[in-house]
Amino acid sequence: MKKLEVYIENLHNGKNAWIELPTSDIVINKVLEEINPGGLHDVIIADYETDISGLKVSEYDNILELNTIAEEIDNLSDDELIAFQAYLEQYANNIEQALEEVRQGNYRIYYNCDNMEDVAYQVVNDCGLLDGAPEELKVYFDYEAYGRDLSINGTFTQVDDAFVELF
Repeated sequence: MKKLEVYIENLHNGKNAWIELPTSDIVINKVLEEINPGGLHDVIIADYETDISGLKVSEYDNILELNTIAEEIDNLSDDELIAFQAYLEQYANNIEQALEEVRQGNYRIYYNCDNMEDVAYQVVNDCGLLDGAPEELKVYFDYEAYGRDLSINGTFTQVDDAFVELF
């Protein structure tokens, strides 16, 4: 489970609380009622903590909507989470767009890569580009240049030790 915690604060009376998402709407509504009785004043997200790379939270984001998003993120597989983080970076934190792209499977992940040369090596081996070529010829293949061409012709984002190709 990835962490997303929001620190909400009532601007009128100074009451505040941390809420770890996802949680039940009942818990959120109870906390909101405690810090903002009757819903009379503005409540903002004064701070947040997350270990989801690229995820940004605004002070006026809807807490219940964030909770729904956090639940969906919590249900992502490891591969989907890596792709989600790459799409967050690509779409400047448009969470809904990033989740939609992940749902559609519009990505490919290359693990254990430090650079595009490593990605090129995986691409060449996965697609069999040099299959059938003599070993003497294979040693002359320029993976660095091919990796550079891949990055020019595609959209690749690094997340930890993986590169995500976004379609």
